[in-house]
Amino acid sequence: MDERGSLVENTLLSVMSTSEHFFISKSKPGVVRGNHYHKHKMEWFYIIQGTCKLVVKDIISEKIEELIIKDSDNILVNTVPNHAHAFQNVGENEMILLALVNEPLDQKNPDTYFYKLL
Repeated sequence: MDERGSLVENTLLSVMSTSEHFFISKSKPGVVRGNHYHKHKMEWFYIIQGTCKLVVKDIISEKIEELIIKDSDNILVNTVPNHAHAFQNVGENEMILLALVNEPLDQKNPDTYFYKLL
């Protein structure tokens, strides 16, 4: 970051070589997204704008991890199969999230299973 702003660049070959789909979500303050897990899909998340509460639970071991992620943290978070995840906008303004996914969305078989975390 400098006087012009910031630049975030992905240099992780493991992310770029397996990403086949992406989406961007915009969430108003207080909104929760996710509350699900995937059996084979992997996702990488980046908070472009705002502050996010992320809860991830391994549905096999039941281990839970909770993070507060700000856009200024510039981190990429990975969720793997059988890890339920939920995002909540805990900031005062709109939150924008970028997701990179290892497979295209198949509307007939979305590999998304409800799991309430938030």
